[in-house]
Amino acid sequence: MGIAGRRVRWAAVGVVCALGAGCAQPPRGYLGRRAADFGDCFRLTIGYGLMTYTRVKFTDWAVAGMGIAARERWGWRGRYGDRGWEKARGGDIYIGDVGYEAGLPFIVNEEGSDGAGNRVTTLGPSITTRRFARDLEPNWPGKLAERFWIGIAATAALSAEVALNPVELVDFIIGLTGIDILGDDTWAPKPLEPEPAVTP
Repeated sequence: MGIAGRRVRWAAVGVVCALGAGCAQPPRGYLGRRAADFGDCFRLTIGYGLMTYTRVKFTDWAVAGMGIAARERWGWRGRYGDRGWEKARGGDIYIGDVGYEAGLPFIVNEEGSDGAGNRVTTLGPSITTRRFARDLEPNWPGKLAERFWIGIAATAALSAEVALNPVELVDFIIGLTGIDILGDDTWAPKPLEPEPAVTP
């Protein structure tokens, strides 16, 4: 197989990894890494939910949400998005780590996991803290980049989120030269510790 064939193969691997919401190992090869970087630029998820909620975000420093809802969504969410390993993280063994969203405009907003997955909390419009699932914690440049998401999320029977991360987009564009400004080309989810055995 020639160089072009190998690059196509690694690009396919990168796309499959992104669609599957993450690989257990860092993406390999130039095209695989660029595909992973490209996947980090966008969020596009859809699913279902109970009750109603809407949130608009222009980075972590400008967030406004209203309503309350429980939801489950699937789709493209970048390498740090929850993988759905609910039981291993301590979520409910039957219904998993159900996501929730709740907010009062410019007072408080919270989105994330009822269990040990990712969670984002904002007090007022701009004091935002993030908790990452222990297997998905980024390096410090990745944590900084996560603060720059711009997008909208809504739940009312159907649930969806659309968002763009301009810092990740810059990382992707500069990454075409082979320079990795966020240092995420070698990042991979940390292996979860096995659950302790239950003795009868």
